[in-house]
Amino acid sequence: MTYQFRKYSAISILQKQFMLWSRTMPTFGMNQDIFISQSRKAPLTTLSNIHKTSSFTEFLPPDPLIPSPDVSKIAPEFLLRQARVLDDGFYSYIRPEKREEYKFILHSPSALQDLGLLPNEASTEFFQDIISGKKHLDKPYPYAQAYAGFQFGTWAGQLGDGRVINLFEATNPQTEKRYEIQIKGGGLTPFSRFADGKAVLRSSIREFLGSEAANALGIPTSRALAITALPKTIARREKFESCAIVTRMAESWVRLGTFDLARRQNRGKNLRLLADFVIDKVFGGQDKLVNPQEAVIISGDENEATRNSKYVRLYREIVRRNAFMLARCQTYGLLNGVLNTDNTSVLGLSIDYGPFAFMDTFDPSYTPNHDDGHLRYSYRNIYDSMWWNLVKLGEDLGLLLGAGTHLDDPNFQDKEGYLNEEYAQSVQEQAVSVISAAEKEYKDVYQDTINKGFQKRLGLLTLKLTDESEIFNPLLEIMAEGGLDFNQTFRSLGDISLFSEEDLNESDILDELKEFYPSKKGAFVLISVEDSSKKLLEWLHTYRRRLKEEGNTDDSLRKKHMDLVNPKFILRNWILQEVIDRMEKNTDDKILSDVLHMALNPFQESWGRNPVDEMRFTGEVPSSLRDGVCTCSS
Repeated sequence: MTYQFRKYSAISILQKQFMLWSRTMPTFGMNQDIFISQSRKAPLTTLSNIHKTSSFTEFLPPDPLIPSPDVSKIAPEFLLRQARVLDDGFYSYIRPEKREEYKFILHSPSALQDLGLLPNEASTEFFQDIISGKKHLDKPYPYAQAYAGFQFGTWAGQLGDGRVINLFEATNPQTEKRYEIQIKGGGLTPFSRFADGKAVLRSSIREFLGSEAANALGIPTSRALAITALPKTIARREKFESCAIVTRMAESWVRLGTFDLARRQNRGKNLRLLADFVIDKVFGGQDKLVNPQEAVIISGDENEATRNSKYVRLYREIVRRNAFMLARCQTYGLLNGVLNTDNTSVLGLSIDYGPFAFMDTFDPSYTPNHDDGHLRYSYRNIYDSMWWNLVKLGEDLGLLLGAGTHLDDPNFQDKEGYLNEEYAQSVQEQAVSVISAAEKEYKDVYQDTINKGFQKRLGLLTLKLTDESEIFNPLLEIMAEGGLDFNQTFRSLGDISLFSEEDLNESDILDELKEFYPSKKGAFVLISVEDSSKKLLEWLHTYRRRLKEEGNTDDSLRKKHMDLVNPKFILRNWILQEVIDRMEKNTDDKILSDVLHMALNPFQESWGRNPVDEMRFTGEVPSSLRDGVCTCSS
């Protein structure tokens, strides 16, 4: 489907916002292994022995009210957890709240392995106590992050970890990849605002399974290490619900919203500190950022030092990574549902699995969020919404993007941190130029990534410039018009024999194509199955010619390639809800393990667990449960 990308003008937006800096108003190489040097063989380890650090608290300033772990240890509970807005600092030292009972449920073997822990480590008492928040370490000491953000396009002010407690960073001894470990549902923090610091079992199951399913599909994402029930802890949502802890990990939890906060704190004095931290400690140094000469022309300032400054490269790196992540999500129909700036990672990870969903029916207007009435985060609009977020980041970084070599000039800013007027215009023009150039990079990376994704999903060996307009978009249009299932259609196309005869046997093929359609037509599908399948047959002729053109005429080999990238199992909303229902009734704890196993191995034909569930979960979506939506309640 050809989408018209709306152009958010960096020039007009930044001109409106740039007064923030005046006196009048206070290699993107797709390398996911950010912290890997030359891999060296080292033994797997235990959680107690793994190397632990806390670079976020080591290099960035704390909440002035709780400036150290020692103060946190002696501070009364009401002060530790009292809601407050930070005029300075990025975090507050705080320990998890004690719960009456902890019941370890399950860990992800995939996440455990990526962390570098022994396969049996999850069964140890130390592991279960630490990852549930039942106990915590003194070194490093736990903390909650502060950040801010725009929610649904509106400034929401300071937000932060309202129920998340960050425990420590752990470095895999084999890959040297570093993860920040945190628990969600760990209790009240200074950033809880009006909430209770709890996470219900329902939302914890969704995040635990959702992030691991995304990772198995090759989507850059945060991970879920484990889930722990809190049987005697109850939260009031639409009803009273039992609570849980989900243990998450990511290479970094810094968000665009962290820069939103820094820009507005203390007249932006912490902004450069945060940017340097992200460059040096999150990305691992300037040499890990996008090559300054790669695929971008920044007009305006001819000063090479300005164009290629580390802050310009940082911005471009973040833009490119998020374009890549979004395209991977779109390739498999994963929608976050609430992709605000506080839910957008500087590393280009899919984070914060709230009202998310993998699409059932391909519908460009579909959003999984019940509260997204304007479809801001729908499949059709998410590209523009992500770019809007990235423009906001450009505004946050505007001073650093436009300053170039002037940044260290003693006359560049006055003693109070305000930008001197003589530099204002040139800084603004350069920042606008950087953001405008980054918009083209954003589009190019997104289009290249999603086209390569669809190329592989259709079993094409090569990618032509015309494939988007002649192959990919026409197929998506047929799916949308006919109410076809997005992921099942790709999987089923691999089963059709296109070269068993000299030409297509249209009668037989039409019978096969009718099996692509749900037995009960969706309410908004106006075309008949017969008419839609004829259009799909016409498309198959074009697809067949394209395959033949590249010598790709072995049906069995094509199917083999397609089955490696087209999952048989997709973690759909209705499956998640069934898992939740069966877990909440306490009748079937095994269902969570079974579905996790399927989510971690989505391309298999079978999983050797419950054959009845496996058949249902990979079959047609029940018509009454198709295209479900969620609220943000969690």
